[in-house]
Amino acid sequence: MSKQKKRLDWITVIRIILLIIMLIALLALALRLWDYKKGTDSYNALRNETVQTVQDTTQEQQTTNLLHVDFTDLQSKNSDIIGWLAFDSVDISYPVLYSGDNSYYLRRLWDKSYNQAGSLFLEGNNKSFDELHTIVYGHNMKNGSMFAPLKEYLNQDFFEENGGWFTLYTPEGIWRYQIFSVYQAAADDELYTVGFVESEEYNAFLKMLYENSLYETGVTVYSDDHVMTLSTCTDDGKNRIVVHARCAEQIQ
Repeated sequence: MSKQKKRLDWITVIRIILLIIMLIALLALALRLWDYKKGTDSYNALRNETVQTVQDTTQEQQTTNLLHVDFTDLQSKNSDIIGWLAFDSVDISYPVLYSGDNSYYLRRLWDKSYNQAGSLFLEGNNKSFDELHTIVYGHNMKNGSMFAPLKEYLNQDFFEENGGWFTLYTPEGIWRYQIFSVYQAAADDELYTVGFVESEEYNAFLKMLYENSLYETGVTVYSDDHVMTLSTCTDDGKNRIVVHARCAEQIQ
């Protein structure tokens, strides 16, 4: 066999290998996109089945865009669903689940099926939304779903134009939250501490959250406030985007 033919054979083999690698990469991308679509479709279907905009003409209802969330139906589907989180100005409207740990719903949808989108879920060391500091986690999905829209609040102009309000719905009532601090932090930052009681320690903790903000929100946080932290990964996954909000009022 000539050297020329041997070279051609090796070139053919390399081309075939590169083609196989390319096809595997395309298949992996297709499967990931299909997984994203399944997750989005699942949450859209759940939202259509169990959540309705309140048909009320009062100014208060129109201002806060209240929803009617059918928790009887939701909890018949999965008793781990303990709340529903809906933002005023970005596309976040999802159930919040609780399993007692920080891994179960990391890659499971509301119906417990495996999916990269996962669910919004309450910190495992929290027991309920009644605690002084609660944390809700969610993925920063590349298709813009789940907690990806939280990135908008890193921009002060966006905050000033749209405000920082969201609503927590639970079987026990409806609460309005107002964002007072936004920034990026390490995954092991002390902001992930829970289990506080009203004390100087908690007051110092709130001060830290407030002072860490990328910009001045103009929202005052008080020593007895119940605070919720929303946490998601940065685009590169190295740090976390955190949004801190105070419980401003109970509507129902």
